[in-house]
Amino acid sequence: MAEFDDDRKDVLRRCWDSGVRWIVAPGIDLATSDLAGRLAQQEPGVVAAIGVHPEDCADAPSDYLARLSALFDRYREKTVAIGEIGLDFKEGTPDHIVQMRFFEEQLQLAADLALPVIVHSRFAVVECLSVISHFAGLRGVMHCFGGTPPDVEQAVGMGLCVSFTGNLTYPGARATREALKACPLERLLLETDSPYMPPVPMRGKRNEPSFVVHIYHAVALLLERDVRDLSQRIEQTARELFNQHERRGHAREKDIQDHAQP
Repeated sequence: MAEFDDDRKDVLRRCWDSGVRWIVAPGIDLATSDLAGRLAQQEPGVVAAIGVHPEDCADAPSDYLARLSALFDRYREKTVAIGEIGLDFKEGTPDHIVQMRFFEEQLQLAADLALPVIVHSRFAVVECLSVISHFAGLRGVMHCFGGTPPDVEQAVGMGLCVSFTGNLTYPGARATREALKACPLERLLLETDSPYMPPVPMRGKRNEPSFVVHIYHAVALLLERDVRDLSQRIEQTARELFNQHERRGHAREKDIQDHAQP
């Protein structure tokens, strides 16, 4: 993302120093998908996802699928998912029919390439799950989840993972915390969604990957689990989803509990 153009190396250094082992960097259009692939090639601890976000689909060229396929061929060794794709029904976003077409086409691309998907579902969780249900066996994660406990149950029942971000640490996010409690640990992922939604106590700052440490501590407290055990379980889930079993962490081993509580 452009928000990191001035200090990307420093952001990555802080990330590795915080104990984070690897990063999934998703694209939101063709240009950022290309940049994500390029960054993944340059940085041992970064892997890429490629896709066209629902907010950006109206500006995508007619041959975007062919271009995404070409990006996959170019960055095949470091591309782990199709994403960020999905539906966004917030007021002012592109036509819902157009979004639906892009979503279905990219789900099919993921199926064809045997890749998981990273799904954006703002104000459209039910609709996203309905579309995904037509792609049997497709793996993926409902990213930055904003649905209900029954939505979590449905997603998990379809074989999907559910990921939560820094907004679950906000005082008004009670519904999000209830949804998190409904997610089986073996399907739970955590993320920063950098540069957006920094967690408490970093709220008001530009979000960055190292801040995920605060989210882990908040979730460990919420679920009454040891933070080390939680982080190991979530890393295992992430590696299984993104087929990263043999990839060793870039960062030196470091105890996540060394860091400040949120």
